[in-house]
Amino acid sequence: MSYAERRLLGFSAEQMFDVVNTVAEYPKFVPWCKKADVRKISDRVLEADLLIGFPPLHEAYKSKVTTLYPYVVHSVCTEGRIFNFLETTWRFGPGAPDKQDKTCTLYFSVSFEFKSAFYAHFASMFFDQVVKQMVSAFLKRAEKLYGPPAVDHFRIKPQIVQYSK
Repeated sequence: MSYAERRLLGFSAEQMFDVVNTVAEYPKFVPWCKKADVRKISDRVLEADLLIGFPPLHEAYKSKVTTLYPYVVHSVCTEGRIFNFLETTWRFGPGAPDKQDKTCTLYFSVSFEFKSAFYAHFASMFFDQVVKQMVSAFLKRAEKLYGPPAVDHFRIKPQIVQYSK
């Protein structure tokens, strides 16, 4: 399964980078993330042990996160029983010309495949909700940390670049 979108956000690239890159905080605002233990490897790389799920199902996996401040946060599942692969990329580019320092353009992509046919079937039923909630959770977190956005990104429909179940 894969999904990618592009949209204008009402926060700067630096602000959004900080929200996405603070993996240890994910259990506070990402609906399906229950636990995140993070080890910093270098200024640009971290490893995270994540616990995700919906009661009563919970699964753990390891993720390697590579960054390029303030433009890219790239995450790859490196170990776990749940995914054959999981890759997520957040790219932040220039925003609206009239609000350049207060906005950015997001290119978000996620692709994954479950090892279990049960999880794959379950995920396909809720795929649309999960991808919509993913970006929305991070935008709501940015609003909580930084206040109202410079543009109402919830009223601007994302441009869906890729979608496959």
